[in-house]
Amino acid sequence: MKMRKIIASIIAATLVCGSMILGACGSTDAANGSTEVSDEPVIDENGQIAYQVAVKDALGNVYGSGVIVQFLQDGKQVAMQVCDENGVATKSLDPGDYTVALMFTDSGESYHYNDADMTLSATKAKLEVTLVYSLATEGETLYVENGEATAYAVGVGCTYVELTNGERNYFLFRPTEAGTYEFSLSDNAAGIIGYYGAPHFVQTSSAAEVVDNKFTVSIEAGSIGEGGGATFVIGVDAQADSGIIAIERIGDPEYNVASEPWMVYGTTAELKKFTLDAGVKINQFDIKAASDAYNLVYNEADGYYHLDSADGPLVVVYLTENPSYIDCYKTITEKTRVGKYFYDENGNFLKKESYNECLMEYIEYVDNKQGVYPLTEDLKYIIQNHGEYQGWWDMTGHNYLFVDEAGNDMTDVNGDIAWLFMCGYVAN
Repeated sequence: MKMRKIIASIIAATLVCGSMILGACGSTDAANGSTEVSDEPVIDENGQIAYQVAVKDALGNVYGSGVIVQFLQDGKQVAMQVCDENGVATKSLDPGDYTVALMFTDSGESYHYNDADMTLSATKAKLEVTLVYSLATEGETLYVENGEATAYAVGVGCTYVELTNGERNYFLFRPTEAGTYEFSLSDNAAGIIGYYGAPHFVQTSSAAEVVDNKFTVSIEAGSIGEGGGATFVIGVDAQADSGIIAIERIGDPEYNVASEPWMVYGTTAELKKFTLDAGVKINQFDIKAASDAYNLVYNEADGYYHLDSADGPLVVVYLTENPSYIDCYKTITEKTRVGKYFYDENGNFLKKESYNECLMEYIEYVDNKQGVYPLTEDLKYIIQNHGEYQGWWDMTGHNYLFVDEAGNDMTDVNGDIAWLFMCGYVAN
């Protein structure tokens, strides 16, 4: 059976950030934690200075009133002030040197900031602090190409992450809202970010185009579900020991026909249990034969196709036993949806037709030993439409099925009758 390329087309941990408006990550020194504001101090009529601390994230967004600023001297608190809705805490104090520390009213969150240069003085009355979220302490095991890796949850916003330099570090993102999301590193020197699929299929190369160390992913409502919904694997090829991952919802999901509802193809035949006589042999069709090599005749009396005449050899379909080149339909329906997207002559989307439901009905009535059911109008329609849509007999596509024992594409398959590989006919 030919292995077909899979293009991965989109977590139990809690998301830690709210949505933010993307700005220029380089406007503040996120790695060092604070940036001095150059406004000159002003002494009021009481001889005091209005000391001001502005708290923002690495994208320049404010945190609001959930942050408390402490003003310390000799390690002791002399004053405190809650940030206003603009993320600014202003406190009039006697001129002097103060060390700034932060406290948080939201005890459910974990934050990170660098406290190495958190000082105010009579000549430096304003300070801007870069505050980001801390990474979850508990990771999850991720199975990757070279073994196992520990992946940590990141959420919408900015999250400080420690990195293993020189390796690919993995992170897991579970969106709680449909939309188009942009992923980036606030410091390009930290490494290269990419999107590597889902935990059950971690790709070796980025599934998204990365431009200027950013990429976007459109996440549809169908990917959002109870318990976190779909999980997206984010990777950072680290070039430093730490960095800040920024995730922002920048808009609604892009339109994708994949989000359109499926129309279920209804079974038209009156199904009944099918049993082959013991010892009956099923012959294979030669898919290299001429287009007119096989004459399939529909018998209205029994509702089945026969070979050469209405009462000729019965044509059957492999439903629970594997035909040549691919898994049987029972296995396929257990793994994915069998269906087809329909478009008009101008390329406009018309409908999505699902065949799983019909196939599962047929599967209940197959011959138990050989796993087949007679070819009906339903089954012929499904095989031809699904196979054509998947490109099973398109030699130019990546889903072409027919290869020889050496794994080379078979170039002499007749596309007109190639769908018969799913079928056989009962020997006389």
